[in-house]
Amino acid sequence: MTDRLLIDLSDDSRVTVSALGDVAGELPEPAEPFLLDWPWDAADAEELRWYLEDYLRNPYAVYQDRGERAAQRLTEWGRAAFTAVFDGSRAARDAYVKLRLQGGPVEVVIRSAAAHQLSLPWELLTDPTRPAPLALDGVRIRRALPAADLGGTFAVAGERLRVLMVISRPAGDRDVGYRMVARPLMHRLEAVRGDVDLVVLRPPTLDRLREVLAEARAAGQPFQVVHFDGHGSFSDRPALVASGIPVTLHGSAPQGVLVFEKPGGGADRVPADRVAAALGEAQVPVVVLNACQSGALGRDVEAAVATRLLQQGAAAVVAMAFSVYAVAAAEFMTAFYERLFAGGQVADAVSAGRARLADRNTRPSPKGLLPLQDWLVPVLYARQDVSFPHLHRLPASTTASLGQILDDVRQQPDSGQQGDPLAAIGGFVGRDGLFYDLEVATRLQKVVLLQGPGGTGKTELAKAFGRWWRDTGGVDKPDWVIWHSFEPGLASFGLPGVLAAIGRQVFGAPFSQLDDDERRDAVLRVMAEYRLLLIWDNFESVHSMPDPTGATPPLDEAGRQQMIDFLTAAATGASAVLITSRSTEQWLGDIRRIEVTGLGREEADEYTDDLLEPYPRATKRRSDLAFADLMTMLAGHPLSMRLVLPHLDTTDPGAILQDLRDTGGHLLGEDSKGRMGSLAGSIAYSYQHLTPEQQEALLVLCLFHSATDAGVLGVLSTMANVPEQFRDRSSADWVALLDRATELGLVTALGAGMYTIHPALPAYLAARWQHQQPDYPSQRAATESALLDAHTAFAGWLRQQISGGDAGLAFTVIRVQRHTLGAMLGYALHTNRHNEATAIVQVLSSYWDAVGLDQEARGWTDRIQHATESPDGSPPPLDTPAGRLWLFIVGEHASRQAAAHQLDAAERTYRDIREMLNTQPDTRTRSSYLATCYHQLGVVAEMRGELDAAEQWYQQSLTINEQLGDQPGMSTSYHQLGRVAELRGELDAAEQWYQQSLTINEQLGDQPGMSTSYHQLGRVAELRGELDAAEQRYQQSLTINKQLGNQPGMARSYHQLGIVAQLRGELDAAEQWYQQSLTIEEQLGNRPGMATSYGQLGIVAQLRGDLDAAEQWYQQSLTIEEQLGNRPGMATSYGQLGLLAEARGASRKALEWTIRCVTLFPVFPHPVTGPAPHHLARLTTALGWDTLHQVWRDVTGQQLPQSVIDHIRTIQNKGSAT
Repeated sequence: MTDRLLIDLSDDSRVTVSALGDVAGELPEPAEPFLLDWPWDAADAEELRWYLEDYLRNPYAVYQDRGERAAQRLTEWGRAAFTAVFDGSRAARDAYVKLRLQGGPVEVVIRSAAAHQLSLPWELLTDPTRPAPLALDGVRIRRALPAADLGGTFAVAGERLRVLMVISRPAGDRDVGYRMVARPLMHRLEAVRGDVDLVVLRPPTLDRLREVLAEARAAGQPFQVVHFDGHGSFSDRPALVASGIPVTLHGSAPQGVLVFEKPGGGADRVPADRVAAALGEAQVPVVVLNACQSGALGRDVEAAVATRLLQQGAAAVVAMAFSVYAVAAAEFMTAFYERLFAGGQVADAVSAGRARLADRNTRPSPKGLLPLQDWLVPVLYARQDVSFPHLHRLPASTTASLGQILDDVRQQPDSGQQGDPLAAIGGFVGRDGLFYDLEVATRLQKVVLLQGPGGTGKTELAKAFGRWWRDTGGVDKPDWVIWHSFEPGLASFGLPGVLAAIGRQVFGAPFSQLDDDERRDAVLRVMAEYRLLLIWDNFESVHSMPDPTGATPPLDEAGRQQMIDFLTAAATGASAVLITSRSTEQWLGDIRRIEVTGLGREEADEYTDDLLEPYPRATKRRSDLAFADLMTMLAGHPLSMRLVLPHLDTTDPGAILQDLRDTGGHLLGEDSKGRMGSLAGSIAYSYQHLTPEQQEALLVLCLFHSATDAGVLGVLSTMANVPEQFRDRSSADWVALLDRATELGLVTALGAGMYTIHPALPAYLAARWQHQQPDYPSQRAATESALLDAHTAFAGWLRQQISGGDAGLAFTVIRVQRHTLGAMLGYALHTNRHNEATAIVQVLSSYWDAVGLDQEARGWTDRIQHATESPDGSPPPLDTPAGRLWLFIVGEHASRQAAAHQLDAAERTYRDIREMLNTQPDTRTRSSYLATCYHQLGVVAEMRGELDAAEQWYQQSLTINEQLGDQPGMSTSYHQLGRVAELRGELDAAEQWYQQSLTINEQLGDQPGMSTSYHQLGRVAELRGELDAAEQRYQQSLTINKQLGNQPGMARSYHQLGIVAQLRGELDAAEQWYQQSLTIEEQLGNRPGMATSYGQLGIVAQLRGDLDAAEQWYQQSLTIEEQLGNRPGMATSYGQLGLLAEARGASRKALEWTIRCVTLFPVFPHPVTGPAPHHLARLTTALGWDTLHQVWRDVTGQQLPQSVIDHIRTIQNKGSAT
């Protein structure tokens, strides 16, 4: 029960104070009105506004003193207002004392028809006999219309709280002080134990507001809260100011307006009564206004708009009487929603939010977090109490049982995702202005380029914007924010890869059944009719700024035109494309370009708080007036701030500022001008905190790309030809130096002796080196030569780790260092250092295969062949360093041809290599190469289904490897001989071969080899029907492949886990596994793998009874297999199509497919055709021998061989054909 104290204000400034109990129908006790002499004037009101809105923008010197005095005056003003109201008459004082003595909940309700009266800061009311203002002393403060019915409580329906956020800032980047409330609120709502939907109105127009509210009501999911985050004003502000007439709720006085946007952009100042009508039609009970017009009329606007909303039917309006910090508004709203979920009324929730602001009262400022008494800013207008009794409150925590966790792990296929691509790396601060620019641009122009130099935060901004759209209804489904990073070397580099990523996300499995043109049409149609957000990162690598350390060429003209045509079509639809690039990408034509500049002032203050949190002494130095000038010079550039501000721990801001003005920028020439000037100076400033010797040593980083390694630098220092400044430093010395550079913000430690280098640092170091050293060209050349030697040794270590150490670590290191390794490989080719090139390309090749960079591998193959072959294309002598390099890269290329089922080309290459090797002297190296060649010829034969030939090649390879004592080679031969035995159905022999291979791999610590052995042992168990054992082996293999980042291996594991699930009858799980495998295969462009996945998806469809879908999958698989000439794959597809025809009752058609299957090979029966001979016998029994003879002639053009007749009769006699 709540007792109320009514303060009724008349137009003539007379006031009546009376008490009202919480009893339905009860009238307030009669009281005599008296003249209210409000105790403060317009200057006081302006001082309060300045304190709440402007003080913390510049809290220095006299403004600091003024702000502290204003904070102290809040109590003075509150007590004076209390005295004016409650000491104005005895009845007023008695009413107040009576209610407080009762000890129950009390609410003060201010009722008036005049906006200027309601807008007075009633929250400041302070009883001089009590320690805190009424609003913080258990008293609720509410504003209401005259004669409002205050009894009863309006109960709002719904278990889920749905909030519609209207964010309207048509001034765009001219709205300097704009901070978005919804973003910090989204973050804090995660702590609210309840279901909250926060949806942003897009576009923020009045018509769209009506549409969304109506659609939500029609769908049975109405919005209970509408939150305006924008500006308000009066409909005729100049006239109002000139007249000085108070704003009332009646008559011709100007009314409040809310600023929406027009459909094509620009401000649409909508009168409050039209907004109120729209909300009334949708029966929205609660409205939140964060939409005041800062300045003298701000509080009157808020009151005028709020009261108009109450008139039109809103039950409660929560408004911000002054401009408020976004973090403060978010804190308030979090406590507000938390109290609603706890069962409180809206008035209770406002009090809870106010208490949160009073308790957590520090706000960002240039001097750091400073106290601000902004608890009085939120105000409540209400016709009656409002509650949400049906909201579903989540439990404080939920803990699954250990058994449930194990069941979930066992039953659910592994997603295979390497984390959320939109997840933030580190903290993300600010960028509200850019967020809003992106909101408008993605709505109006659809295709938007986010452009800026490296290190300005484009990628993190794009990811944050993607999360924002995902979480606030910007897309029609949360998973329709689709991230694509352009990675040179992957098959998904061009438009087909982009389309595949979109199609898989939106359409799922059926998308894989479309050809390229159909895929493009399907994606463009869905983008035209639905809201998706595509984010394309690293776009400069497509054409404008190709990776200089790689061999993958940028997109050709045809590929670029595909991109242009796609974006042109996409710009006309409902979806948006956000592109990040270091370049302006002028070749894309007339698209919207947004430059990533520095943080805004408040954003920079927040980032400064984060940066200086570990440096308490630095915080004190923020009070220095020179700090403001320092922040101005840093221009909000995040890297500049990260480089410079931590130095405040030891240095005054004035000294830092002077050093920045004196050093650095001239070294970078034109690059140091404008927005990059602060960055150049910041790098120079941090760099000068190194000792002279350290500065000289760190110059070497300009030769690295993206990252450096202390171990490599340690080796570099031992090289005889290295310049003196880089000599005599151990790896530990380099770690110490790089750790110091990390402290200064120049590099970032990754662990394991690796450090990332900011993109702007190498240019600065190179310029400094050239500026300081007259013999710079010779020094650089000598250092590059020594660095190649160091990377050659580094490559040798990496190769050892891959084959017999920590392969996962090796692949991680290569991933970080591959740009520098690529640069060193290019340098080795340019300088004819072929031995060094061979060492480096060997480890890069292993990495390319592991992550599927086939295009990168092909690019380097072409480049190496061009560098080593004669003008007529003849290879170099094989007994030379160039010949050994050529032999390796060509052999690897042939292996990739075989994996892609280009078997004729692969075989020609291997036979050519064998002939060349046979002309060489008999050395250990020649024998090793011959063993590899025989092995690969065996792989080709096996893939053709020629098992006898394959076995012969493998045995020849094994013989040589055993003679050489080559353990890795022997392991590989054992493995492939196991494959032959497996394909023949000789499972015991296969298992023995695989176990022999595994034993060696385990002894060597060869993780990739162990993964392959586990996989094949799983296959043997699967063929025996031992599904639990098979699953265990496949999971062992998958675990290693994940650790290595081995994408092809992961795809194979997912595929086989799908087969296990399928054999168990778990078709949904099987489909998920196959889809995961297919996703990887399509990304890698692995057509044989894609064909296999299509086939298995067809089997799932057939088992579900969806025969049409099954046929589509089988035909897709068959198309690829026939194009590749993959006879084993074709046999599988023919067999499945035969079973499908039989399921449809088309037995003759089934017989045709089965005959196609068994006649693919010259030998009948052939092991690769599996059960097809038995199906042939069964169909013959059903259709008769005459039909068999006839169909055989129709399919093959030949008579039925006697050997086939005999075999069928043998099967029939054994009773197998049933």
